[in-house]
Amino acid sequence: MKTKSTCPKCGSARIIRQVQVLDRSDSGAQSLSLRRGTRALGGWLKLPRSFPLDAWTCGACGYTELYVREPAELVAADEAASGAPAGAGGLTSGAAASPTDQARTALVLALLAGLVLALGVLAVLAIALVR
Repeated sequence: MKTKSTCPKCGSARIIRQVQVLDRSDSGAQSLSLRRGTRALGGWLKLPRSFPLDAWTCGACGYTELYVREPAELVAADEAASGAPAGAGGLTSGAAASPTDQARTALVLALLAGLVLALGVLAVLAIALVR
């Protein structure tokens, strides 16, 4: 449907393009996505890479096809995860993170900051108890 602009099931030209597909979880609604490989955050911390999907839907019969938004980046992540050298469409070091990846990064950093704070409070309490 994406390349021919007609439905392969019924032949209709009533195609609704690039519809966002949502997934619901305990953390709320988010774009349906594929996961492959990881991306480094600050050297030692690695987070999964997410690749959002868009839907192309036939307005006549409802048939739907899913397409990854960034196929070249997905291929590069697959090559990196499998150990094969990245191709020409690979990721650059300055590749922009998706909003989901940014939120995940912020959550990890907030949890780490909370852990450091809790350890500091425990250290102060331990010192106070020893005296």
